[in-house]
Amino acid sequence: MTQLSFSFPDDQNYAAEDFIFLEENLSARNFLNNFFTQKDFTKSQLQSLILKGEECSGKTHLLHIFAKKFHAEFLNAAEISKINFIPNHFYIFEDCDKITDEEALLRLINSAVEAKAFLLLSAKNISRFKLRDLVSRLKNIIVAEIKNPGLEVVEQLLANGLARRQIKLSKQEIKSMSSKIDRSYAAISEVLSKL
Repeated sequence: MTQLSFSFPDDQNYAAEDFIFLEENLSARNFLNNFFTQKDFTKSQLQSLILKGEECSGKTHLLHIFAKKFHAEFLNAAEISKINFIPNHFYIFEDCDKITDEEALLRLINSAVEAKAFLLLSAKNISRFKLRDLVSRLKNIIVAEIKNPGLEVVEQLLANGLARRQIKLSKQEIKSMSSKIDRSYAAISEVLSKL
């Protein structure tokens, strides 16, 4: 007998009510709130911000919540050299650490500053860049980090993910499973997708 496997698409809805508020993402949420509530670039303390977090940590979900609330514009890699920034407007460039053209990223940051536009970058790792001017620029931008989960949070996220998929396991089974996986959001996501 063969078991049938169904591929369920990930929910790309990014609804605020679906985001799980944790101690691990509290500092990042506070920084994002302070960033997006600024009105005037010339009087702001956070003209740019980097949101750092591991894969599957909720960076994209969190950014979509704030982008919707504050009408921020997402940029993609293909358009970063052509963007005409609007003063005092918010722009988000996700996964900036995946860009291969470091000079284009430096120009993006400089262009946002010159235009007096707010720029938020998200990344898993910003220490991989080699271009000296870019490294210098990035060091001067405040980093808000989503920390990796502790054991209790792994249990909570597994329980939540299982409930969303209508898979019922006992608390003891979830606790046992949690103790055997890496304490990372990617590991939790992988276990849930396999289940």
